[in-house]
Amino acid sequence: MKKILYVVYISLISIGIVSCEEFLEGTNENPNDPISVSPAALLAPAELALAFEYNSNISRFSGIFVQQVEGVARQWAGFNNYTLAGSNFENDWTNFYVDVLQNLKIMTDNTTKEGYNHYVGVGKTLTAFSLLTMTDYWNSIPYSEAFAGIDLLQPKYDSQADIYAEVHKLLTEARTSFSSDDGGLALSGDEIYGNNIALWIKATHAIDARAYLHQGLLSNTNYTNALASINNAFSSSDENFSFKFGSGAATASPWYQFNRDRGDIGFNQTYGDALTSVNDPRLDIYDGDGTSLFGDTVDSHEFFVIDQPVDLISYTELMFAKAECLLQSGGSQTDIKESYLEGIKSSFSSLGLTTSQYNTYISQTVVNPAVITLENIITQKWFALYANPESYSDWRRTGIPSLTPNNGTAIPTRLLYPQTEIELNSNTPNVTLTDKVDWDTN
Repeated sequence: MKKILYVVYISLISIGIVSCEEFLEGTNENPNDPISVSPAALLAPAELALAFEYNSNISRFSGIFVQQVEGVARQWAGFNNYTLAGSNFENDWTNFYVDVLQNLKIMTDNTTKEGYNHYVGVGKTLTAFSLLTMTDYWNSIPYSEAFAGIDLLQPKYDSQADIYAEVHKLLTEARTSFSSDDGGLALSGDEIYGNNIALWIKATHAIDARAYLHQGLLSNTNYTNALASINNAFSSSDENFSFKFGSGAATASPWYQFNRDRGDIGFNQTYGDALTSVNDPRLDIYDGDGTSLFGDTVDSHEFFVIDQPVDLISYTELMFAKAECLLQSGGSQTDIKESYLEGIKSSFSSLGLTTSQYNTYISQTVVNPAVITLENIITQKWFALYANPESYSDWRRTGIPSLTPNNGTAIPTRLLYPQTEIELNSNTPNVTLTDKVDWDTN
């Protein structure tokens, strides 16, 4: 992991961000000086880098795999046919390790020494979310030995089970830090929750819930654990674990920047046909006015807007997760349906659709049958989490919806390790695109 050895305190060049002034307002320290750098000057860029990465290639690849979008031009037309190599994931791997995890480690280590507990809590929460995302796409990843610098040039790959254990541990520790006082330095520079500690605590439970749900196939008790976490998480969409991008050319949302600069992706007709079959009004918001390339509708697209908020985890997601966990743990149909319908309702509301549209939609038996099944839940979650990477995890866990590969006989079920990892770290596992991550026993 050669690139991890370079300590980059604020480096967003690799993800196309030229200026982040509006995200760093109020921080005057020199971010290139490790003596004077403040926790806030590390936190804001780490949040930005994480949100950007989650909503760029991770979102685009997963959207292609679950056929919400499709690559239709140049390089992305090849990706649409699963023509992928390790070199295609170099930037994503580096962005996670350098711009996110390295900055968070520096911030968390420094604030732990100083007793600045709320920064410690945020650092551990964001680290847990980053590790969860990485292991869900790459399975085993370096972590326990990843930041030793020149003392360890070939870190070992920790198993997914160990990474998941670390995720849950970090979140528990984060809640402990949040329950303490701030240690004399109030949280600032937080672009996700505006320094609101109560909401950060809820986010720790939301991340725990996602992690437990992913582990459901490994043990049924994880569905019960997920339910407990959901009940301590968000009470409305106002509390979403979300990052809102700006309206400037350099601070625009990742999808907007991609559509503006590349425009190689368009709406997938498989997804469109599924929405059409249930008269879903979200279709007109998602499809980019029916054009084949989102690049043709950059400034008129109703979903991929310039200042799009990126939901890392949303209340909508948790309501569908709750319905699934209730179903898998023997909950009542009354409770399952309540959560299921709340998921649909919150999705409609977040997109600006009316109560009348929602009521018309759920009046259809195909949407709101007498008995809610797993297929109902995951299909509606697929409709609600458009371009959200979590849809890919849902499809891998459940096989819902049933999809035909764009090419060959199988849809990819993981990402490849970067070519530099393969060349520089002899511990890198040998994998293919159709190997499964360890929780994917479907």
